[in-house]
Amino acid sequence: MFTDPTHAPRLDQRPVVHASDSSVRSRLVALLNGGDDGRSSLDALKAVGSAIVGGSYLLYLIAASGSFARFGDLAAPWWLPLSIVVVIASGLGLVWAGVGARLTSILPIAATAAIAYLIVMALWFVAWRGVSAGIDEGSPTIVVWFTMLPELACMALVLAERPVLAFVNLVVAGALSDAVASFAWTGVYGWDSVLRTLWSTAWGAVFLAVGAAAVSFARRLDQTRSATIESARDLVREDTLDVERRRADALVHDRIIAFLLALRPGRPAAATQSAATGVLHELDHWWDAPDQISIRLDAPEFVGRLRATVAQFGDTVAVRADVSASRAAEYDDETTSALLDATAEAVRNFYRHAGAGASCVVLGEVGDDAITVTVADDGTGFDPEATPPGRIGVSFGITGRMAVVSGGSSSVLSAPGHGTRVRLRWVRP
Repeated sequence: MFTDPTHAPRLDQRPVVHASDSSVRSRLVALLNGGDDGRSSLDALKAVGSAIVGGSYLLYLIAASGSFARFGDLAAPWWLPLSIVVVIASGLGLVWAGVGARLTSILPIAATAAIAYLIVMALWFVAWRGVSAGIDEGSPTIVVWFTMLPELACMALVLAERPVLAFVNLVVAGALSDAVASFAWTGVYGWDSVLRTLWSTAWGAVFLAVGAAAVSFARRLDQTRSATIESARDLVREDTLDVERRRADALVHDRIIAFLLALRPGRPAAATQSAATGVLHELDHWWDAPDQISIRLDAPEFVGRLRATVAQFGDTVAVRADVSASRAAEYDDETTSALLDATAEAVRNFYRHAGAGASCVVLGEVGDDAITVTVADDGTGFDPEATPPGRIGVSFGITGRMAVVSGGSSSVLSAPGHGTRVRLRWVRP
C-alpha cells in the first residue's frame, strides 16, 4: 500500500510484542535471577551455613566451659589455652566468611580449622600428665567436647563442596578425639571407646549426608533456574527475530511490492513519486533506532487519515464514518497505524480480486475507547478456509497486523460469489 508521509508505517518502529507476555517474562527472569543481589541458592546456603557452623564453634566452647577447671589439671598449662584459641579462631573465621559472603574463603578456613584441630589433639599426648579426670558416667562433658567438635569442620568442608575430604576428616578426627576423650575420662582406651568412636562417626556421617544433600539440592536448583532463565532469554530472542521478520515483511509487501504493482507506463504520478521517495527513505533508515516519540491522533484526525488511505487507490470505494468520541479522546500511533495499514490491505485486495463491476464501502465507527473499521464489498469473494495460512496479504497484512496490537482483533468473512467483509476492531485495554 502507499500512504502519504503523515501516516506511512514507520519501518524503524518495531512491531509490538504483547505487553502481558513480555512483562510476565521480564518478571520471571528478574525473579529467577535471584532478586536484587542475584545471589544463587548455593551461594546463599554456603553463606548462611558457614555463619551457623562458625557460631556453633563458639556455642560449643561455652557449653564445655564448666569442665575447664577440672580438665586443666590433666595436661600442661599451655595446651588448654591453645585449644581454646583454635576453637575461637575457627568459629570467628567461618562467621566472617559467612556474614561477609566471602564464599571462596570457606574452603581454606574449613581446611585450616580441621588441620589445626588435629594438631591440637595430637599435642594432647605431649601435654598429658598421665592422669584422668575420673568423671562419672553422668557427666560426659569432656567426651562431648572432643567428639562433637570436629564435626563442625567437616560440615564446613561439605559447604565448601568437599564431601569426601569431610568424611575422611570425620573418621580421622573422630577416632583421635575419642582416644583423647577416653584417656582424659577414664585413663584407658578399650572396646567401649572403639564402639563410641564408631557410634559418633556414624552419627556425624548422618549430619554430613544431610548437609551434602542440601548442597546438591541447591546446586540442582541453580541449574534448573539457569536453564529456565536461558529458556526465557531464548523466547525473548525469538520475539526479537519475529519483530525483524515482521519489519522485513512490512517493507517488502506493503512498500516495495505495492510500489512496483502501482507503476504504469509513462511519467509517474505525484503520488507514485511520493511513494517511491518514502520507500527509499525507509531503506536508508532501516537500522535507525526506534523513535521514542509517540504520535497521538484524535478522532477527526483519524477519520481524515482513513479517508486519505482509501483515496490513494482510487475513487471507487466510499468512506462513511460515525464519530461518537469526545474531543479529549486520543489514540496512539501504534493503534492507528495498524488500523490504517490493515484497511489499506483490505481495500487493495478489493481492487485486485473483487472483479469488474464490484462495489466497496468502508465504514468507520470511532468512539472514546473503541474503533471499528469494516471494509465490505460485493465482489467475487473467496473461501477463507482454502487460503493458505502463510498467505502474507491476509495473515500478515490484516489479521497478523491487528493481532500484535494490544486490544486489537480482526475477522475476514467471505464466500465464493458472496463478496467479502473485513472487520477490524480495537478496544482500549
